Amino acid sequence: MYLKILFRLGFPWLLVTNTILADSVFDPSTNTITLSHVLAGDGSSQTESIYATNVRITFNEVISTGTSWPPVIHPSPWPAELDFFDMRNQELTISYITTPDNSIELKDVVIKIDSVLGFEYSESIAAGLSDFKFRYVLDESLPIEWRNEFEQIMANLQRDIPIFAKPSWFSMPVFAWRSDAEPPLPFISGACICGGGDGGAYDWMSLEISEWEIENDNVHRYSVVPHEYFHVYQISHADLSGLKWLMEGPAATLESIYVQEHYGIDYFSEAQAPFLSELVLESPSLYESFTESGESDGNYSGSVFLTLILAEELQRQGFSESKAYRMIMRDFFQAGPNLDNWKTTFAEIFAMSLSSFYSKIRNYNLSYEGLLPSEELTISKIFTSQ
Repeated sequence: MYLKILFRLGFPWLLVTNTILADSVFDPSTNTITLSHVLAGDGSSQTESIYATNVRITFNEVISTGTSWPPVIHPSPWPAELDFFDMRNQELTISYITTPDNSIELKDVVIKIDSVLGFEYSESIAAGLSDFKFRYVLDESLPIEWRNEFEQIMANLQRDIPIFAKPSWFSMPVFAWRSDAEPPLPFISGACICGGGDGGAYDWMSLEISEWEIENDNVHRYSVVPHEYFHVYQISHADLSGLKWLMEGPAATLESIYVQEHYGIDYFSEAQAPFLSELVLESPSLYESFTESGESDGNYSGSVFLTLILAEELQRQGFSESKAYRMIMRDFFQAGPNLDNWKTTFAEIFAMSLSSFYSKIRNYNLSYEGLLPSEELTISKIFTSQ
């Protein structure tokens, strides 16, 4: 049966806001599954989604039994996994499931639902709003002011840069802690969108917030959040792992635009421009590689430089400022480039070949002067305006 409709036929008056979520549990004695929290959507921005907790279901078909996945791989405080019901093909992906006696411990089980017996809480997410679910693990080592600001930043970003859940990409834990405290788990460190390794076949956002930045009110303690959030947006559309400047340049540029918009600080000039290297003028193609650009791209200064020049060249083609940045930050990624076709996608979106673009770099001075976005440019103008 259609899960979206079934959720609405449940118990909307049971609004429990302090539910402690666990992983999904299969009870063989009753042939029922309790999903701690589940998102139902179709992967698009055109229809509403449903989020619900403690959903009890029966099933009539196992499409994939997934893989064995003992819970020791994700010890506390790893948050409970979210499950996803794909409304297009009526399939439920259970991220992690166990039994009361732990005799079954599986990851990525796919089933067909027979019926929804009930649930504890549900809410509708209107079409066009971000339905990708972040699960926060904010360490108490962080000041309450930081935690409050983090949640406000995430709300701003999800409003202005919506990320839409789909079967393979619908949720991510976010771990944040102060750098002089113990990390939440041994395999989590730094600031990144990370995955694999000791963390297993999952992805997570890592936000190790510098003790010095907190004590000295450095804005990077906040600006790292939009930077990493934008990587989640990029990954939701494109497969460009390892391609440096077209991933890090737009992310670091967006970071600075966010800081300019919300804190009134010229982060471009204060934190990025001072690290510019002549290498970006001499060999811009080296900035496609983390290894080749190396220390010459301090704080992604060269990657930002290339992004700013690309925006300038697009404006010289006749595009408005907001349209130029929209093409770079939204249109290019929504075209779904990968490591095999990204150069072709670049040429199609920007109406210039990559080699032609690189040939223009030498025409610029090694400076952000004259390239910085106007103070009127906002995140919402880039992503939500037409």
